Amino acid sequence: MNTLEVKIREMVSSLEREREKNSDSEKTVQESEKLSKIEERVRHLITMIDQLEQA
Repeated sequence: MNTLEVKIREMVSSLEREREKNSDSEKTVQESEKLSKIEERVRHLITMIDQLEQA
């Protein structure tokens, strides 16, 4: 292999690693959004329970 081929292969490998990181990052963002929604619902339930206890 000549130097150009080696550099191209290295670039392709680097791009593939970055793509994997980005997909992991997207999964993390999606999971975080889901957890935020769950947290919001739990807080809403707590508020409703507090209101029922006061009634």
